[in-house]
Formats: sequence, C-alpha cells, structure tokens
Amino acid sequence: MDKDIQRNVQRDIIKNKGLTRKRKKEDRNPRVAKRRKYEEMLGKRKTVVKEYKGKEAKYEGEKSGIASGLKRSTRL
Repeated sequence: MDKDIQRNVQRDIIKNKGLTRKRKKEDRNPRVAKRRKYEEMLGKRKTVVKEYKGKEAKYEGEKSGIASGLKRSTRL
C-alpha cells in the first residue's frame, strides 16, 4: 500500500465515540492553551509586582502641553 493513501474509518469506530462535549479550539492544542494561561498569569502578576523601567528620570513637564479649554472644577 502507498503511504499517501489514507484508509477509510469504519462505521463502528465512528459510532464508538459516544457523547462528547464541544471543546474550544484553543483547548485542542495544548501549546496554545499553555500560552493563554501564561498571558493570564502575567496580567495577574502586573497588579502585584511593579515593573522596573530603568533608572528614574527627571520630571520634564507635560509632554502634550497645557490644555487651556479644560475645566476640572465642579460647579455648585
């Protein structure tokens, strides 16, 4: 037999599958599932541990300038 030709699955093998729940596409691939879990854990870690961004920089003022039309006071 050639290796390129696939055998047909028999009816009893298909019927023997039984009731199975619908699974998400990412759960079928363990590598993708682990990557998703890793990204979730990174998100949780960011709330606990502050990320180091290099040495502290001096304050250089507002980057976008001062908005003259902005009012932040509350009218009484």
